[in-house]
Amino acid sequence: MKSLAIAALFVVACQATSRPPATPVVPVELAAHRAEMIGWLHEYQERGVFPTDADGRPASVFVDADGVRCPMAELIFRSGHADLVAAVARENNQVRLVDVHDGPLHDWMLTSGLTIDEIALVQGAMMFEPNFRVEGPSDGQIAQARIRGRLETAERALTSGSAAALAVAAERLPRGRRPDLTVRGPVVPASAGRSGQVVPPSVATRPAPPPGR
Repeated sequence: MKSLAIAALFVVACQATSRPPATPVVPVELAAHRAEMIGWLHEYQERGVFPTDADGRPASVFVDADGVRCPMAELIFRSGHADLVAAVARENNQVRLVDVHDGPLHDWMLTSGLTIDEIALVQGAMMFEPNFRVEGPSDGQIAQARIRGRLETAERALTSGSAAALAVAAERLPRGRRPDLTVRGPVVPASAGRSGQVVPPSVATRPAPPPGR
C-alpha cells in the first residue's frame, strides 16, 4: 500500500513538471514577421512619401490616387499581399484596421507580430485635423515632418516593446485553425463601416513613386 502511494505521488510530480509554462511560447515565425514589419516601417518613414489628396493635404486613406500607400498598407504590401491592399482600397479606402474583426485582413493582422494597439498607432500617423491646409511648400514640409515624427515614435515603441507585444500577439493567434489570407470575396466586413472613397485596384497595386515625385 505504501509503495502504491509513493508511485502515485511520483506520477503527480511528473505531471506538474511537464505542464507548459504560464507565459505563452512565442512562435519563431511571429517574431520574424514583427522584425520585418519594424524594418519596413523604418524604410517607409525614411523614404518620406505619404498619401495626399487632390489638394496636396495629408490623406488618411489606404492608397491615394497616385498609388502611394499608407504605413499599414505598405506593410501589408511588402509582406506579399498586394491583393489585400487592392481589395481594401476598392472596398473601403478609409477603413480603420482596428474595426476589422474577421476575414483575411484580420488574419493578416493576427500573424503580423503586431498588436491591435500598435497597428492603430502606425495607421494613426496619417491622421490630421479636418481644417489642416497646405497653402505652400512650408505647409507640406510641416505635414511631412509631423508624419515622420509619428512614425519614428511608432518605430521606437515597436522596437522597445517587442517582448511584451509578441506575447500578446501569440496569445491572440487562432486556436485550432490556420489563418487564411486568401482573398475570396470582400475583405472589409460591413461592420467596419464604409467611407465611400474608392481607389481602383490597379492603382492599389501600382508601385509607390520614388521620393521627390
